[in-house]
Amino acid sequence: MCFESLHKGKLAWLSEFSQSEMMNCLLSILDIYNVVFIDTKGKFVRYNQQFKNFIQSGDYHFCDQGCIAEIFKELNEQKLFDSILSNVEDNGIWSGKLLINFSGFPQVQVHISRVNGDQLHDPIYMFLFFKDEVKSAEEKWKELAYTDELTGLSNWREFREKFSIIKKERESFGLLFIDIDNFKEINDRHGHIVGDKMLRLCSNRIKEVIGLNMHAFRKSGDEFLVLVEEVEKTEYVEKKIKRSLSGDFLIGESVVSVSVSIGLSTYPALGKDEETLIHHADMSMFKDKMRKVERGISCGD
Repeated sequence: MCFESLHKGKLAWLSEFSQSEMMNCLLSILDIYNVVFIDTKGKFVRYNQQFKNFIQSGDYHFCDQGCIAEIFKELNEQKLFDSILSNVEDNGIWSGKLLINFSGFPQVQVHISRVNGDQLHDPIYMFLFFKDEVKSAEEKWKELAYTDELTGLSNWREFREKFSIIKKERESFGLLFIDIDNFKEINDRHGHIVGDKMLRLCSNRIKEVIGLNMHAFRKSGDEFLVLVEEVEKTEYVEKKIKRSLSGDFLIGESVVSVSVSIGLSTYPALGKDEETLIHHADMSMFKDKMRKVERGISCGD
Protein backbone atom coordinates (compact mmCIF):
# COMPACT_ATOMS: atom_id res chain seq x y z
CA MET A 1 0.00 0.00 0.00
CA CYS A 2 1.42 3.42 -0.94
CA PHE A 3 1.87 5.70 2.03
CA GLU A 4 1.29 8.79 -0.11
CA SER A 5 -2.42 7.93 -0.23
CA LEU A 6 -2.70 8.49 3.52
CA HIS A 7 -1.74 12.15 3.81
CA LYS A 8 -3.14 15.60 3.00
CA GLY A 9 -6.68 14.93 4.04
CA LYS A 10 -6.85 11.35 2.83
CA LEU A 11 -7.36 10.21 6.43
CA ALA A 12 -10.58 12.20 6.63
CA TRP A 13 -12.65 9.06 6.14
CA LEU A 14 -11.43 7.96 9.60
CA SER A 15 -12.83 11.03 11.33
CA GLU A 16 -16.06 9.31 12.36
CA PHE A 17 -14.13 6.79 14.45
CA SER A 18 -12.55 7.11 17.85
CA GLN A 19 -8.77 7.48 18.19
CA SER A 20 -8.50 3.87 19.34
CA GLU A 21 -10.54 2.62 16.37
CA MET A 22 -8.46 4.67 13.95
CA MET A 23 -5.19 3.32 15.28
CA ASN A 24 -6.45 -0.27 15.21
CA CYS A 25 -7.60 0.19 11.63
CA LEU A 26 -4.28 1.66 10.47
CA LEU A 27 -2.25 -1.00 12.26
CA SER A 28 -4.18 -3.70 10.44
CA ILE A 29 -3.77 -1.97 7.06
CA LEU A 30 -0.06 -1.22 7.52
CA ASP A 31 1.00 -4.50 9.09
CA ILE A 32 3.97 -4.91 6.74
CA TYR A 33 5.62 -1.73 8.04
CA ASN A 34 7.07 -0.63 11.37
CA VAL A 35 4.35 1.59 12.82
CA VAL A 36 4.20 3.52 16.10
CA PHE A 37 1.71 6.16 17.23
CA ILE A 38 2.91 8.96 19.51
CA ASP A 39 1.47 11.96 21.33
CA THR A 40 2.80 15.54 21.15
CA LYS A 41 5.55 14.71 23.66
CA GLY A 42 6.73 11.74 21.65
CA LYS A 43 5.42 9.09 24.06
CA PHE A 44 4.28 5.75 22.63
CA VAL A 45 0.50 5.48 22.37
CA ARG A 46 0.21 2.31 20.24
CA TYR A 47 2.52 0.27 18.02
CA ASN A 48 2.49 -2.91 15.95
CA GLN A 49 4.46 -6.12 16.49
CA GLN A 50 6.76 -5.37 13.55
CA PHE A 51 7.92 -2.18 15.28
CA LYS A 52 8.53 -4.00 18.55
CA ASN A 53 10.43 -6.84 16.85
CA PHE A 54 12.58 -4.41 14.86
CA ILE A 55 13.53 -2.37 17.92
CA GLN A 56 14.20 -5.44 20.06
CA SER A 57 16.61 -6.77 17.45
CA GLY A 58 18.99 -4.00 18.51
CA ASP A 59 20.41 -3.13 21.92
CA TYR A 60 17.34 -1.19 23.12
CA HIS A 61 15.31 -2.40 26.08
CA PHE A 62 11.76 -2.04 24.83
CA CYS A 63 9.25 -0.38 27.15
CA ASP A 64 5.55 0.35 26.57
CA GLN A 65 6.07 3.77 28.14
CA GLY A 66 8.97 4.55 25.80
CA CYS A 67 9.55 7.70 23.79
CA ILE A 68 10.25 8.15 20.08
CA ALA A 69 13.32 10.28 20.92
CA GLU A 70 14.92 7.16 22.38
CA ILE A 71 14.59 5.43 18.99
CA PHE A 72 15.74 8.11 16.54
CA LYS A 73 19.00 9.90 17.21
CA GLU A 74 18.04 13.22 15.64
CA LEU A 75 14.83 13.47 17.66
CA ASN A 76 16.83 13.87 20.88
CA GLU A 77 16.97 17.51 19.84
CA GLN A 78 13.68 19.05 20.98
CA LYS A 79 13.82 21.81 18.37
CA LEU A 80 14.07 19.34 15.51
CA PHE A 81 11.26 17.21 16.94
CA ASP A 82 9.00 20.25 17.33
CA SER A 83 9.93 21.41 13.82
CA ILE A 84 8.97 18.06 12.31
CA LEU A 85 5.58 18.02 14.05
CA SER A 86 5.00 21.61 12.97
CA ASN A 87 5.77 20.55 9.39
CA VAL A 88 3.23 17.73 9.71
CA GLU A 89 0.58 20.20 10.91
CA ASP A 90 1.32 22.54 7.99
CA ASN A 91 1.76 20.03 5.17
CA GLY A 92 -0.04 16.88 6.34
CA ILE A 93 3.10 14.76 6.23
CA TRP A 94 6.85 14.78 6.86
CA SER A 95 9.13 12.39 5.00
CA GLY A 96 12.85 11.87 5.38
CA LYS A 97 15.62 9.67 6.67
CA LEU A 98 16.42 9.34 10.37
CA LEU A 99 19.18 7.44 12.12
CA ILE A 100 18.18 4.66 14.51
CA ASN A 101 19.83 5.39 17.86
CA PHE A 102 21.36 1.92 18.38
CA SER A 103 24.59 0.38 17.26
CA GLY A 104 24.51 -1.54 13.99
CA PHE A 105 21.41 0.15 12.54
CA PRO A 106 21.41 2.18 9.33
CA GLN A 107 19.25 5.17 8.54
CA VAL A 108 15.63 4.35 7.82
CA GLN A 109 13.05 6.03 5.64
CA VAL A 110 10.39 7.68 7.83
CA HIS A 111 6.92 9.04 7.05
CA ILE A 112 5.03 10.96 9.73
CA SER A 113 1.35 11.88 9.54
CA ARG A 114 -1.32 13.10 11.93
CA VAL A 115 -4.11 10.53 12.20
CA ASN A 116 -6.91 12.40 13.95
CA GLY A 117 -7.68 14.91 11.26
CA ASP A 118 -8.58 18.44 12.28
CA GLN A 119 -9.18 17.72 15.95
CA LEU A 120 -7.46 20.42 17.99
CA HIS A 121 -6.97 18.50 21.20
CA ASP A 122 -4.72 15.52 21.93
CA PRO A 123 -3.25 15.06 18.45
CA ILE A 124 -1.87 11.63 17.62
CA TYR A 125 0.92 11.16 15.09
CA MET A 126 1.82 8.04 13.16
CA PHE A 127 5.48 7.15 12.52
CA LEU A 128 5.80 4.67 9.66
CA PHE A 129 9.30 3.58 8.75
CA PHE A 130 11.23 0.90 6.93
CA LYS A 131 14.81 0.11 6.00
CA ASP A 132 16.19 1.62 2.85
CA GLU A 133 15.66 -1.09 0.21
CA VAL A 134 18.85 -0.19 -1.64
CA LYS A 135 21.24 -2.93 -0.58
CA SER A 136 24.68 -3.76 -1.79
CA ALA A 137 25.32 -7.13 -3.43
CA GLU A 138 27.29 -8.10 -0.33
CA GLU A 139 24.38 -7.19 1.99
CA LYS A 140 21.93 -9.18 -0.13
CA TRP A 141 24.26 -12.18 -0.17
CA LYS A 142 24.71 -12.10 3.61
CA GLU A 143 20.97 -11.82 4.14
CA LEU A 144 20.36 -14.87 1.96
CA ALA A 145 23.26 -16.81 3.43
CA TYR A 146 22.29 -16.29 7.07
CA THR A 147 18.47 -16.42 6.89
CA ASP A 148 16.19 -19.45 6.77
CA GLU A 149 14.10 -18.99 3.63
CA LEU A 150 10.86 -20.51 4.95
CA THR A 151 10.62 -18.94 8.41
CA GLY A 152 12.75 -15.80 8.17
CA LEU A 153 14.67 -16.84 11.28
CA SER A 154 18.46 -16.91 11.37
CA ASN A 155 19.78 -20.23 10.11
CA TRP A 156 22.35 -22.80 11.28
CA ARG A 157 25.26 -20.85 9.78
CA GLU A 158 24.25 -17.74 11.72
CA PHE A 159 23.83 -19.81 14.89
CA ARG A 160 27.43 -21.00 14.74
CA GLU A 161 28.76 -17.47 14.29
CA LYS A 162 26.55 -16.00 17.03
CA PHE A 163 27.51 -18.86 19.38
CA SER A 164 31.18 -18.07 18.84
CA ILE A 165 30.64 -14.35 19.52
CA ILE A 166 28.58 -14.88 22.70
CA LYS A 167 31.08 -17.44 23.98
CA LYS A 168 33.79 -14.74 23.84
CA GLU A 169 31.61 -12.08 25.46
CA ARG A 170 29.78 -14.02 28.20
CA GLU A 171 30.98 -16.13 31.09
CA SER A 172 27.75 -18.10 30.91
CA PHE A 173 24.63 -18.31 28.76
CA GLY A 174 21.69 -20.61 28.07
CA LEU A 175 20.57 -22.70 25.12
CA LEU A 176 17.03 -23.90 24.37
CA PHE A 177 16.30 -26.77 21.97
CA ILE A 178 12.68 -26.58 20.73
CA ASP A 179 10.87 -29.38 18.89
CA ILE A 180 7.27 -29.29 17.63
CA ASP A 181 5.33 -32.28 18.92
CA ASN A 182 3.71 -34.58 16.32
CA PHE A 183 4.93 -32.49 13.40
CA LYS A 184 5.17 -35.46 11.02
CA GLU A 185 1.63 -36.49 11.89
CA ILE A 186 0.39 -32.93 11.30
CA ASN A 187 2.19 -32.85 7.94
CA ASP A 188 0.69 -36.21 6.93
CA ARG A 189 -2.83 -35.31 8.04
CA HIS A 190 -3.07 -31.71 6.81
CA GLY A 191 -0.45 -31.54 4.06
CA HIS A 192 2.85 -29.75 3.62
CA ILE A 193 1.27 -26.35 2.97
CA VAL A 194 -0.28 -26.38 6.44
CA GLY A 195 2.98 -27.80 7.82
CA ASP A 196 4.96 -24.89 6.36
CA LYS A 197 2.44 -22.38 7.71
CA MET A 198 2.73 -24.00 11.10
CA LEU A 199 6.53 -23.66 11.03
CA ARG A 200 6.14 -19.97 10.21
CA LEU A 201 3.57 -19.53 12.99
CA CYS A 202 5.89 -21.17 15.52
CA SER A 203 8.81 -19.05 14.32
CA ASN A 204 6.79 -15.85 14.71
CA ARG A 205 5.61 -16.85 18.18
CA ILE A 206 9.20 -17.56 19.26
CA LYS A 207 10.32 -14.17 17.91
CA GLU A 208 7.49 -12.43 19.79
CA VAL A 209 8.38 -14.13 23.08
CA ILE A 210 12.14 -13.68 23.17
CA GLY A 211 13.52 -10.37 24.36
CA LEU A 212 16.71 -8.40 24.53
CA ASN A 213 19.94 -10.44 24.26
CA MET A 214 18.07 -13.52 23.01
CA HIS A 215 18.48 -15.00 19.53
CA ALA A 216 16.26 -17.51 17.69
CA PHE A 217 17.37 -19.89 14.92
CA ARG A 218 15.82 -22.62 12.83
CA LYS A 219 18.09 -25.66 13.17
CA SER A 220 16.34 -27.94 10.68
CA GLY A 221 12.86 -29.33 10.01
CA ASP A 222 10.71 -28.62 13.06
CA GLU A 223 13.66 -27.93 15.38
CA PHE A 224 14.60 -24.49 16.68
CA LEU A 225 17.35 -23.11 18.89
CA VAL A 226 17.35 -20.06 21.15
CA LEU A 227 20.49 -18.55 22.67
CA VAL A 228 19.82 -16.67 25.92
CA GLU A 229 22.76 -14.45 26.82
CA GLU A 230 21.56 -13.80 30.38
CA VAL A 231 21.64 -17.37 31.67
CA GLU A 232 19.32 -16.67 34.61
CA LYS A 233 16.45 -15.92 32.17
CA THR A 234 16.69 -19.24 30.34
CA GLU A 235 14.03 -21.15 32.30
CA TYR A 236 11.69 -18.15 32.25
CA VAL A 237 11.93 -17.91 28.44
CA GLU A 238 11.41 -21.67 28.13
CA LYS A 239 8.10 -21.38 30.02
CA LYS A 240 6.98 -18.37 27.95
CA ILE A 241 7.63 -20.19 24.67
CA LYS A 242 5.71 -23.26 25.89
CA ARG A 243 2.72 -21.13 26.86
CA SER A 244 2.81 -19.27 23.56
CA LEU A 245 2.93 -22.50 21.53
CA SER A 246 0.33 -24.55 23.36
CA GLY A 247 -3.23 -24.78 22.13
CA ASP A 248 -5.41 -25.04 19.04
CA PHE A 249 -4.48 -22.72 16.17
CA LEU A 250 -6.34 -21.95 12.95
CA ILE A 251 -3.77 -22.49 10.20
CA GLY A 252 -5.30 -21.83 6.81
CA GLU A 253 -8.63 -23.65 7.04
CA SER A 254 -7.34 -26.30 9.45
CA VAL A 255 -7.52 -26.28 13.23
CA VAL A 256 -4.23 -27.71 14.48
CA SER A 257 -3.39 -28.65 18.04
CA VAL A 258 0.12 -27.36 18.73
CA SER A 259 2.56 -28.09 21.53
CA VAL A 260 6.34 -28.11 21.82
CA SER A 261 8.92 -29.99 23.83
CA ILE A 262 11.88 -27.93 25.02
CA GLY A 263 15.27 -28.91 26.37
CA LEU A 264 17.68 -26.63 28.20
CA SER A 265 21.46 -26.56 28.63
CA THR A 266 23.88 -23.94 29.93
CA TYR A 267 27.41 -22.87 29.13
CA PRO A 268 29.89 -23.78 30.57
CA ALA A 269 28.21 -26.06 33.14
CA LEU A 270 26.95 -28.56 30.54
CA GLY A 271 29.49 -28.01 27.80
CA LYS A 272 32.00 -25.61 26.34
CA ASP A 273 31.35 -26.22 22.63
CA GLU A 274 28.20 -26.06 20.52
CA GLU A 275 28.00 -29.80 19.82
CA THR A 276 28.08 -30.72 23.52
CA LEU A 277 25.60 -28.03 24.53
CA ILE A 278 23.17 -28.98 21.77
CA HIS A 279 23.51 -32.66 22.70
CA HIS A 280 22.58 -31.92 26.34
CA ALA A 281 19.68 -29.70 25.26
CA ASP A 282 18.50 -32.39 22.83
CA MET A 283 18.55 -35.03 25.58
CA SER A 284 16.69 -32.67 27.91
CA MET A 285 14.09 -32.08 25.18
CA PHE A 286 13.67 -35.85 24.71
CA LYS A 287 13.04 -36.26 28.45
CA ASP A 288 10.39 -33.55 28.21
CA LYS A 289 8.67 -35.57 25.45
CA MET A 290 8.86 -38.77 27.50
CA ARG A 291 7.25 -37.07 30.49
CA LYS A 292 4.31 -36.14 28.27
CA VAL A 293 4.04 -39.69 26.96
CA GLU A 294 3.96 -40.99 30.52
CA ARG A 295 1.06 -38.63 31.20
CA GLY A 296 -0.73 -40.03 28.15
CA ILE A 297 -0.03 -37.09 25.86
CA SER A 298 0.91 -38.05 22.28
CA CYS A 299 3.92 -36.07 21.08
CA GLY A 300 5.94 -38.39 18.85
CA ASP A 301 7.55 -37.21 15.60
